[in-house]
Amino acid sequence: MIPVYGQGFFIVTHGLIHYIIVFDYIDEEGEYASLSSKPDLLAKEEDTLRRNMQELMDEERVIINGLDVRPRVENASIEIRENKGRVSVTFYTTIPYRPRIGRNIYENFYEPTQAEYPYTVYWIAQPCIRIEAIESPGEVTLKSNIAIIKVNRGTKIDGYESVVFTLEECSYRHPQGLTHARNTL
Repeated sequence: MIPVYGQGFFIVTHGLIHYIIVFDYIDEEGEYASLSSKPDLLAKEEDTLRRNMQELMDEERVIINGLDVRPRVENASIEIRENKGRVSVTFYTTIPYRPRIGRNIYENFYEPTQAEYPYTVYWIAQPCIRIEAIESPGEVTLKSNIAIIKVNRGTKIDGYESVVFTLEECSYRHPQGLTHARNTL
């Protein structure tokens, strides 16, 4: 199956980037829907998907602040949408890094390709982190601590992406009244 649409969510925190990928598929054969009533087979398929995604990520080179880091695919899950032919697969990945106050640079190197399906990528920074610049294929919109990248099917992908973000030394008040101090890293 080839995805019909993809979404990626990078949530940047101090020392860890949470990366969630969602692929939407049309499952005309009902392959994944048939697994929903077989928990053991479903779990086995999800683990296979997780391992396959890890292998793909291992082919890429991710550098943050000049140091090689290894994204780790923590989980994969299959979701049957409103009908048996519409399926999503969600991957949860963590990318640890050594943060520094001031400018930080995320770089990703991979094989050049062409987008087989449209996708949107969101970079979301927690308070005290500001996204400064993005080099990526597609149309990039940068608003405060959120960046949105829209890539159309057929877009040439050069095999390099970078995100520059700034970590500030600060405290912030959580909307529910919790205070988080960010004075040491």
